[in-house]
Amino acid sequence: MNKIIVAIVLSAISAGSAFAASVKNGDDSAQTIVVTEGSSKTQLQVGAGETVDFCSSGCFVTFPNGDREALKGNETVEIKGGKVSIK
Repeated sequence: MNKIIVAIVLSAISAGSAFAASVKNGDDSAQTIVVTEGSSKTQLQVGAGETVDFCSSGCFVTFPNGDREALKGNETVEIKGGKVSIK
């Protein structure tokens, strides 16, 4: 019985990241985005060529160009050539 409970908990934890938004930096230099979840504001640095998961339950994001978007937590964001696209 304990093995089943552990398996369920581990499945739930691993599935949580599947519903997070992700940002991919296709530029040659690091980019910084500001993520606001509730009253918490965090600067997230994304290295060149790096992909980072964030925002699992909805957030606001301010991108390097100053644009601000509301995310639900299931989007894929790409930064390329200094421009942002959200899918």
